[in-house]
Amino acid sequence: MIKKLSISTLIIILFIPLLHSADPFNYTMEVKNLKSSVYSEKTSRYRIESSDADFTLISTSNQRIIGQRTGNQKKIIDIETGLIKKVATTAEELSGYLKDTRFLNISSPEISGAAAKLRDSEDPISAVENFVYGHIADKTLGIPIVPAAQVFRMKRGDCTEHSVLSVALLRALRVPARAVVGMYLSEEFLEKRNVFVYHMWTEAYWKGRWILLDATRPGENKLNRYIAFAYHNLKAEAPLPYLRAVSAIQNMTVEYLGAP
Repeated sequence: MIKKLSISTLIIILFIPLLHSADPFNYTMEVKNLKSSVYSEKTSRYRIESSDADFTLISTSNQRIIGQRTGNQKKIIDIETGLIKKVATTAEELSGYLKDTRFLNISSPEISGAAAKLRDSEDPISAVENFVYGHIADKTLGIPIVPAAQVFRMKRGDCTEHSVLSVALLRALRVPARAVVGMYLSEEFLEKRNVFVYHMWTEAYWKGRWILLDATRPGENKLNRYIAFAYHNLKAEAPLPYLRAVSAIQNMTVEYLGAP
């Protein structure tokens, strides 16, 4: 007897080959109507079009949806990125972003030991961002998501490893943190210029708001250059929001709309 498969199971079956056939973090996307002024803006607006009618984007402290519609068999979403607003977060939600997972290894000697050295910092966000950037000495692409303790030991990786280790250290410091998957506007990547690159970074809840930190480029703080697709729960290698985000880049276009 053939069992009926759930939608989530079908999505996993369909997209696992994609994850293994091409590294999404090597994926780049040209931007329509891009102007150099974007690199000096505090906030920017973009239009994202997808042939996937179910395509969605999340709202964060650095991203808000300003309009969306469906037309010509496409989903069209206009967003504003940058320092937008505080996003209301309950104590219950925050407690969930302090939990350990099989990819975070918070109680491991590697993570707990590193966190202990950062515990007295007045600014744990910058401390973690700078530590992770310096500790992962071999900046290499194409490594699948691995546990934080392993990242700490091997000292190599791309944005996924930087994000996983950052979240682990922040939670070990009792700072709520989560991983974000999306795209980053890069001036140059793999000999291409002015392209969006599929990316992963971190958000930490500190002094009443969610703060974006990116250990691959500490202190840069170019918030308008990030487009967030989904959060990665770091409980499984490829949860459904991550799979949908990976699949979305195959049929998407981005247009720069200018500053607000």
